[in-house]
Amino acid sequence: MTSLTVDYEFDWGGRIKSWRAIEKMTIPLLECFEKAGAKATFFVSGETVESTKPFLKMIANAGHEIASHGFNHNLRYDLLTKEELLNEIVRSKGVLEEATGNEIIGFRTPQFRKNQWTEEVLTELGFLYDSSSVNTSLAGRYKERQYEYGLLPQIPVSTIYGRFPAGTKWINILGKKIDPHEHKVIYLHPFDSMSIKETLNSYRKEIPLSVLAFYLTRFGSILKTVEHLSKDSVTLASTVRKSI
Repeated sequence: MTSLTVDYEFDWGGRIKSWRAIEKMTIPLLECFEKAGAKATFFVSGETVESTKPFLKMIANAGHEIASHGFNHNLRYDLLTKEELLNEIVRSKGVLEEATGNEIIGFRTPQFRKNQWTEEVLTELGFLYDSSSVNTSLAGRYKERQYEYGLLPQIPVSTIYGRFPAGTKWINILGKKIDPHEHKVIYLHPFDSMSIKETLNSYRKEIPLSVLAFYLTRFGSILKTVEHLSKDSVTLASTVRKSI
């Protein structure tokens, strides 16, 4: 089983307070998912909602899941107190439910930065699952399934070769070497899937060349990679509800 997940946030992880990639790539991604017969989970950063409401309605109307990606993507969620974390997630859940009319039951912390309060806060707010971990042997914020206490179901992001988080960008470069027996959870960002020409035209004056060079390295179209990976994709919410 595969689940494609989209981290839906301001450009380049919030490094730029614009949403050009969302504007350019939301419809192509939805068309890609429709062609593949796929359903995806969009982890939406609350700070983007006011600017992207028409796109969120399109996503929800197409049968995809909208989940919370916190509110302010640039905050270090691993350093927040319980009260601060609660306020961020309440704020995110509120604006997303108001914009879509749907209950928000899933969460992924920005930058995979959990802390000891994450599960407790999510449980108190009625979330049904968390997807803030990565099944990796790397250290730091990607450390394998850290701060998990069994308070609610965890759906970690998969890895390639047991190390690299399974993003479509990495899969495009390294190939799809994921444990065939696990629930494959793959993530992407709208800016990942932009063409080389669009990326250069939009960001070459705002993004460091070293970062830009990495995102321009690819084998063929990222959208083609997404389409290939999407064929059996189901939302994370559907997998959790089946297990309840």
